[in-house]
Amino acid sequence: MDTGPRLWLSFAMCNEYLKRAAAANLAELFSEYGVPLRFDDATANRPVDEPIRPTERATILRPLDPARPAAGLELVDLRWWLVPAFHKGPVKDWRAMSTNARIETVDTSPAFKEAYRRRRCLVPLTSFIEYSEPAGWKKGQPKQRNEIGWAGDDIRFFAGLWDRSAPADFPEGLDSFAFITGPAPTDMAAVHDRGPPVLTLDEGMAWLDLEGLGKASFETPPPAGTFEVRISPREQLISPEMRRLL
Repeated sequence: MDTGPRLWLSFAMCNEYLKRAAAANLAELFSEYGVPLRFDDATANRPVDEPIRPTERATILRPLDPARPAAGLELVDLRWWLVPAFHKGPVKDWRAMSTNARIETVDTSPAFKEAYRRRRCLVPLTSFIEYSEPAGWKKGQPKQRNEIGWAGDDIRFFAGLWDRSAPADFPEGLDSFAFITGPAPTDMAAVHDRGPPVLTLDEGMAWLDLEGLGKASFETPPPAGTFEVRISPREQLISPEMRRLL
């Protein structure tokens, strides 16, 4: 099933993305692809227009059997900001910025290398937010808020990693995730110089294959014109209920 070209998009500081899709939409998509989904965890109770930010819980999909991802995935909500298995202190003491993993070092970094080898996941999204400095911008002024999307606004996926740790304040265990970032393509050069691969479903399933190409499949950026940058004012963050009252 071919769902279109791969997108490699920029996500400066990786601080916001959106998933304007419910669990039922994901179930339908994977059903058409022939991959069963299991719902072991209640999905986050958030409006679909509400951006997801670091340390919040967000939906990921991970294989029931890492050796056979096509046999089925589970849809769970995890903390966005990976805390590696070796961290034993309180969560607040893990201060490394681990919302994303650099493609250049994901297979060698102590925080990510085991997750890269054994615990990959997909992070569904429909767009993400990037902040830039418009002409005339001065320090202290609000930056320009941009929403990055693509034709059709269909569900795509970050190439994710997850890990399970047992911090001192989470003796029952804490599952958390991050996603891959690399150099941004030409289309995003005016916004930022880094960005994550954003995958179609075909590419996402290939990412979950631990015997596959892994990060090597992201070495070639997509052609120019693959995605769109739209200015997205902060007023658009208000709830649908509030919008109806304006």
